[in-house]
Amino acid sequence: MLKVLFICGGISGEHEISLISTKYVLQALDRKLFEPQVLVIERSGRMSLVDEKHLEQLPDNPRNLKSLQGEAVLFKPYSEGKGGAGFLCQEKFYSPDVVFSLLHGVGGEDGSIQGFFETAQIPMVGSGVKSSAVCMDKAFTKKLCLQSGLPVVPFQEIHQEIDVSELRFKYPFFVKPTEEGSSLGVSKVKSQEDLAEALHMAARFGEKLLVEPTIEGRELEVAVLDEGESRVISPAGEILCKTEFYSYEAKYVDPDAAELNLPAAISQSEHAEIQELASRVFDCLECRGLARIDFFQNKEGEFVLNEVNTMPGFTPISMYPKLLGLAGVSYTNLISRLIASALPKS
Repeated sequence: MLKVLFICGGISGEHEISLISTKYVLQALDRKLFEPQVLVIERSGRMSLVDEKHLEQLPDNPRNLKSLQGEAVLFKPYSEGKGGAGFLCQEKFYSPDVVFSLLHGVGGEDGSIQGFFETAQIPMVGSGVKSSAVCMDKAFTKKLCLQSGLPVVPFQEIHQEIDVSELRFKYPFFVKPTEEGSSLGVSKVKSQEDLAEALHMAARFGEKLLVEPTIEGRELEVAVLDEGESRVISPAGEILCKTEFYSYEAKYVDPDAAELNLPAAISQSEHAEIQELASRVFDCLECRGLARIDFFQNKEGEFVLNEVNTMPGFTPISMYPKLLGLAGVSYTNLISRLIASALPKS
């Protein structure tokens, strides 16, 4: 039986979403194949081992959720007679066979935790340091994709102190942090009066900001499950948002703010086209294991890349597992295959 270390929480604004994702992954885990252990990274960065029973009691609304705390751990790169790297907690040593990080955002998807476990030589589900860091930076993602001839949403990198005359796009446009997920720090700017507040809100998550035009059309997402020798690419799903845009509240708090159309009501040839694009983006950015790739379809019918999420949510309303369900991959089977994809090939 494989020992799997699930890591959740984290220092980003997506801390609560990570905990909820882990709650449902553990519920779906095949206990005949895997022995789980849960490591929570608290907001302070403190690492602690937590009994998974505490996750079972968590509410699904992140606004009602408090962070978890457990017994602090000490990471040991080597331990004589223990078989390699692992964690020491109350004089007990735990050495995982594989790590499944469900951390979202900064400190989880940006290559930092990936580098930690690559150095420790413990296999880890998902993309490595380079791809994680690249995909975390939305501007850098688009630059690389543009160089490979892939269509992307037009964008402009700015800083909070930008002169209004330097902005390239007409109102309304979007201002967002380049390195945050779950639509945190994103604003739709309708006039110059809205701009200062939007810049200030986005700058709370980093100095480098992104401005993008409003794309009139459809918001579509595709899930990729890559197992090395084979790859599953889901049909596209469409987000029908009833609010100004697909905000954090629309994604996780307000159940009536958005509807999911699964699969999206597009033609068979359009599904094939967006699936091919998703696969090309995945390869261009050298992703591994999994990714959710988000597109817009503009009024002209063209698909343009919005962003890439290398560790998407696994909550009951998350698109990634729902999309792979359309492709015939059950939630439990998905978790098992992701863990298997991280193991060294013999």
